[in-house]
Amino acid sequence: MQRLGEILVSLQICTEAQIREGLENQVIFGGRLGTNLLEIGHLSEEQLARALGRRHGRPCLFGNLGVDPAALRLLGQDLVDRLEVIPYIVQDRKLAVLVRDPDDLAVLDEVAFATGKQVHPIVVPEARIWALMRRLYRLDRQLRGIEIEGSTLRRPAPARAPEPKKEREPATDLMDQAEFDALYSRVSDAPPLPVGGAPPEVPPDEVVDLTDLLAEPPPAAPLDVERAREAVLAAMEAAAGHAPRPSFTPRPGSLEAVRPEPEPSSLGFAEAIRFLDGVADRDAIAHTVVRYARSRFRRAILLTVHRGAAAGWEGLGEGLDRRSVHRVRVPLGTPGVLDTVVRSRAHFLGPLQKTEANLRLLKALGGGVPRNAFVIPILSLGRVVNVLYADNGRGELVDASDVGELLILATKIAQSYDSLLRRAL
Repeated sequence: MQRLGEILVSLQICTEAQIREGLENQVIFGGRLGTNLLEIGHLSEEQLARALGRRHGRPCLFGNLGVDPAALRLLGQDLVDRLEVIPYIVQDRKLAVLVRDPDDLAVLDEVAFATGKQVHPIVVPEARIWALMRRLYRLDRQLRGIEIEGSTLRRPAPARAPEPKKEREPATDLMDQAEFDALYSRVSDAPPLPVGGAPPEVPPDEVVDLTDLLAEPPPAAPLDVERAREAVLAAMEAAAGHAPRPSFTPRPGSLEAVRPEPEPSSLGFAEAIRFLDGVADRDAIAHTVVRYARSRFRRAILLTVHRGAAAGWEGLGEGLDRRSVHRVRVPLGTPGVLDTVVRSRAHFLGPLQKTEANLRLLKALGGGVPRNAFVIPILSLGRVVNVLYADNGRGELVDASDVGELLILATKIAQSYDSLLRRAL
């Protein structure tokens, strides 16, 4: 199968230099190549969708998508969160789903098992899937600086650096537990996401653009929902003989509830160094870092620094799970320990000052004011790309003897990024 980058270059949508920039962004910040190119501003959502359809030989969708409420009810929040698929249109035993990779048979089989339907995939850009997950299922995904403007995904105009806010208290004051408890409810935060249950119903009243990449693209013109539905159902009928079939008899409602995953074992220093020498992707870097940090601290979180904010990536310890980690988002540019570490490019070990940003961080971590915390920056491509925050929980002290090996590990992490970049290019 031809690579997406090769297709984009052959269609003269992107240059080789732009593909290289996208690959560098992908290694550091994750996501798919197309998402990174969209974020940087090297292509439009429509161009990306058409290229993905050509690559997979499948129909694609882009733009503002109206989803069939009957289809929406077929998949619960937990399954959508794990598989990152959106049920789109259902008719009798056929179900059209929006997916990032229509060739991932394991995902399609699981959807077929859960719904009892014959599944027909339609490829959609990853960022559009994330936007639909947020709107329809209240599942938060960082949109990576990509904004939704009308019916399109686009890169926002560069924002001005935020001016430091005036603190209610002098920045030299330190935060204690009593002050945290008093201020806890004042920090604005998104309401907690519901776990499981049926998603809200959404009326299909939005414009849908449907493009079959196997044929010559039609003139750009919006289609109403009914015409789009008919086109999708016709494509489903035509593809019925080629649609992936489940390797078992579908039984609706037979899936067991998703159980919380046990916390992975911690790593020693020598093991962490060995793992970083052979990592195959960025997620393996994050896994290794937090597993080692967990052997020294009660809670540790690795954050990605991107577009003026630090967003949770991976974390372990008291009160942290995957969903809570992914909800962590602390703006930079205002006084706080994360901003200090990013600006200075130096590690921090000490008590936390009483600032809104620090309060927001502690609240996102589940509360509890430690006596001190340890924070280190991780650099790649000449800038801070990650920050590792660690503490020993409410009222506890970090032992300075526990931080030396982490400083060495930070250097190894940067080398691992460089290794991944060389392989990607």
